[in-house]
Amino acid sequence: MSEGNVLEKLMGLKGIIKATLLSQEDRAEIERLEREAEGKVLMGLCKGINLGVREALRKKAVYACITNASLRWPKTSLVKIVCDEETIGEDVYDEGELEKLKNEGNIVMGNLVFYKDKMRLIKEKIDKISLIMLPLQIPELAGLGIVVGSPSPPADLYLKKKFGVSEDDPNIGTIVVGVGGDQE
Repeated sequence: MSEGNVLEKLMGLKGIIKATLLSQEDRAEIERLEREAEGKVLMGLCKGINLGVREALRKKAVYACITNASLRWPKTSLVKIVCDEETIGEDVYDEGELEKLKNEGNIVMGNLVFYKDKMRLIKEKIDKISLIMLPLQIPELAGLGIVVGSPSPPADLYLKKKFGVSEDDPNIGTIVVGVGGDQE
């Protein structure tokens, strides 16, 4: 897919108000900011791994997009809390599934579910727990070899400054979109 086609596809999505191809310098800065953010404890619980942004940055071409509140966020899990290979908790958006999980005795806080049979891992292996930010599943981009990630607050701020948009408007956000095969 050519750069023009990618930009046309991105700008055609409801909620994307600006999009641009990132330079190698911008990509390196976003990667640095993400690694720095991943070294910090999230939600007072554990360190994070932004898998969506990591995977997007590995692609041959990487675009940054400014979004507004009309961007349709996927109704799939965006966050998983894992210990080694086991999922301890995740966000769930299906109301019926949330109710079922709650009735089974799992801990449900808003859309975040902690699985009761995995809670022992928090006590046993607190140092091995990670919060993983998954790639965003945007239906209009499915099947195109595109990976979308939601940047950490420092990388989000960097991109907003680069685009010259409001850093304080809660309705303005950013996504990073990786296209093509992995960069060599």
